[in-house]
Amino acid sequence: MNARLLKISNFFKKDLFGKLIYFLIASSGLFLLVNEYPYFGILSILIILLLGVIFLFYKGSLTSVHLGIIGVLLVIYIYFTLSYFISNQTLSNFLSYGFLRYDGNFFFCYIPFFALAVPYFNYKKVLRLYFNFIFFTFSLLSVAGIVGILTKNYSPIILNDKYDGLMLVGLNNAHNATGSVYALASIFALVFVLKSQKRYKIYYIIILLLCLFGLIMTQSRGSYLGFIVGALFVIWLHFRSILKFILTVTAMMIVSLPLIFFTNLHERFIKMLDFTDVNNYAIVARIGLWKKALYLFRKSPVFGVGFGRFNDISYSINDYGYTLTRLDEFVGVPKIFYTHNAPNFDFSSAHAHNSYLQFLAETGIIGLGLLIIFWVLCYRIVLRAYNYTNNEFSKKLYLSCLGGIVVLFAMSLTENYFSATTMMMCLSVVTSLSLGLYWQEKYKK
Repeated sequence: MNARLLKISNFFKKDLFGKLIYFLIASSGLFLLVNEYPYFGILSILIILLLGVIFLFYKGSLTSVHLGIIGVLLVIYIYFTLSYFISNQTLSNFLSYGFLRYDGNFFFCYIPFFALAVPYFNYKKVLRLYFNFIFFTFSLLSVAGIVGILTKNYSPIILNDKYDGLMLVGLNNAHNATGSVYALASIFALVFVLKSQKRYKIYYIIILLLCLFGLIMTQSRGSYLGFIVGALFVIWLHFRSILKFILTVTAMMIVSLPLIFFTNLHERFIKMLDFTDVNNYAIVARIGLWKKALYLFRKSPVFGVGFGRFNDISYSINDYGYTLTRLDEFVGVPKIFYTHNAPNFDFSSAHAHNSYLQFLAETGIIGLGLLIIFWVLCYRIVLRAYNYTNNEFSKKLYLSCLGGIVVLFAMSLTENYFSATTMMMCLSVVTSLSLGLYWQEKYKK
């Protein structure tokens, strides 16, 4: 009798320990809308890293699927680090919170690829919990945003911008950060609608509608673009039929039209396309920053001017955009290896508003090429997993990940999302967990 009680006791201890582990790994999904208080998100990622290190010593192995991905990521980390130091930046800055929070946040937000490569848990259970956290928090914020707008109680989650009106920001610093993860959450919800059985479709349709309301309320046009591209992609990959694709997209457009005109969303897009309006600050500012990034890229197209150096190069603002100054503070061989070496450092959220131009300017063709290779490899492996599995839930997870990667590439045209902490903290976790799930489903079996 005592042996039986001991066995039951051990079972419950093990079960509770497992649930705690799953909760800790998935907890970062609860903090994607609170970067105004970054310590919550930072702590959740550091906990994942700590667990990974502990179990790496215990298990002594990584999944075979992660190995190649981690190898490429290590090369990127080394290259970016060398680029940083060669451009005359200091070790103290490299280890500072300001650098890791802004210019160097790339090093932080890709940590889940390393930490979640250690196979000490059930990847599917963690993914299920992670997506539940996302759907819960994003739906809740959407409801709060709708109530806030209807009751005109705008603070603290709704910003009343003098140029663009009401914006849902949650507890993030910027509406674009909120919009980026809302675009991801909306893609995830769309996948779950497409892939779920009939008895669950209503539930996920409600979540999708709430996420879309939240996305629209963020007023982030780049996020709208990302969702549209991602939605077209997942619909096509789900049906793989031209007729069904056209019918589904047409139906979604018809359903969306009242919502678009009711929220004046069409006016936001029309304004975005007006390049002649000097009062259209978002466009004018971006054009100036793109010109700056292209100028720096032409200075040093192969290796870039130095990782983290974009904000350090001075410029002045005028009615037509930006004018670069202090261009004499470069050393090396022009057109090949020409780094900015001035001892001035600016840690801020400013960037080129385009990931491709940002990394071309700072790390050159080599840096951007390595980063694109990394994400293409992730995409190919997850696509292979999607085509391999027959499990309904696994297909949801893989297609969500694939849609997320497509959204990343689309939205990176308007912001530096390849190293945006809010978005990458979500996509890094989902992608790394998806790689682990593929390993468990195929190679472990």
